[in-house]
Amino acid sequence: MQSLPLSSTPPALELEHIGLIAGEGKYPFLLAQAARDRQISVTAIGVRGITPPELADEVTAMLWVEFGQLGRMIDLCHQAGIDKVIMAGRIQHRSIFQLSRIDRRGLKILASLPSKKADSLLGALTNELARENIEVLDSTMLLRECMPAAGLLTPGCPPCDSVLGDIAFGKPIATQVAGLDVGQTIVVKQGTIVAVEAMEGTDKTILRAGAIAGEGCVVIKVSKPRQDRRFDVPVVGLTTIRKLIEARCAALAIPGGETLFFDREEACAQAERHNICIYAW
Repeated sequence: MQSLPLSSTPPALELEHIGLIAGEGKYPFLLAQAARDRQISVTAIGVRGITPPELADEVTAMLWVEFGQLGRMIDLCHQAGIDKVIMAGRIQHRSIFQLSRIDRRGLKILASLPSKKADSLLGALTNELARENIEVLDSTMLLRECMPAAGLLTPGCPPCDSVLGDIAFGKPIATQVAGLDVGQTIVVKQGTIVAVEAMEGTDKTILRAGAIAGEGCVVIKVSKPRQDRRFDVPVVGLTTIRKLIEARCAALAIPGGETLFFDREEACAQAERHNICIYAW
């Protein structure tokens, strides 16, 4: 699959200070730790009600905005001397319906978009930051070791023929759906599409599929045909595995070298204990 070129940013070790636009989940914490390990100072900009307050303990400075306050976010970047940022962590797409405190600049950007798809919104944010001489970096640049290569990630639980068949059946469909910016996850069972991710996210899609089709579903998470790593990369981790266990799934398939897999060792061990195959193609 074709990816956009990586950022032309200098090597991470040459960076001294970055901004971190942080959503929810573990991603911002791991990125902050990776920056600290490289002696890069981090000023995080959190979104109230979304970003975990505990992130403040992991960064050099913590600033806050309300969801939709784009103008304030840019002002804070300038005040803190930030000219390079990384976006990390989930901001649920359904938040678009909760913009009660959107500022004038955010409202102007939102009104200019014919589509409110995730790519459109994040692309518009990236472009607006660029107009203010704030570069959005490749969000994986400090965490490449968390992106497993292609291969079987659960050697104690190899895929059976039916799982391999469902992966082969589902991959091109999942890629088409992702290319439409609908979602990056589909769930398959016995050559049938059980569930397609939309605004609810991967975890709820997995549980919905388990409720519909029962035991033995195969979850396929893909990159988009033109993935922009500055703001969008597939992510899985322990929470994903726990949902697979709860839904009694048979397998998880992800693109090797393109997916951030957090807590991989523990996650794969849990998967093996529940006879769940994890396979990177």
